[in-house]
Amino acid sequence: MQECGDSDVLTYGAIQIIPATHTVLLNGKPVHLAKMEYRLLGYLLQHPGETLPRQDLLSAVWGAPPSLKTRTLDIHICALRRKLSLGKNLETVMKVGYKLHSHEKGRSE
Repeated sequence: MQECGDSDVLTYGAIQIIPATHTVLLNGKPVHLAKMEYRLLGYLLQHPGETLPRQDLLSAVWGAPPSLKTRTLDIHICALRRKLSLGKNLETVMKVGYKLHSHEKGRSE
């Protein structure tokens, strides 16, 4: 993820995030994300290359207690992969959580 000067536009490959307007673009075209999808994407982009445990994601994005058992995270991850063509760049780390690979590594789908 990189910041583009003073415009506060965040980029990840072909994805642009404009925080001031909560706008997400893929190849320059708007992509509608639900509120929690947008928040999850923002959190993942703040931690590129890090393996993020499920409970940390649920707590940071949803404010959920550590003991909560839910599939909500998995559903939102699936939606982000589909809507933003993230493919293998958004990896499931079995029995741990998820990892958004740094775009510089050039992983393909």
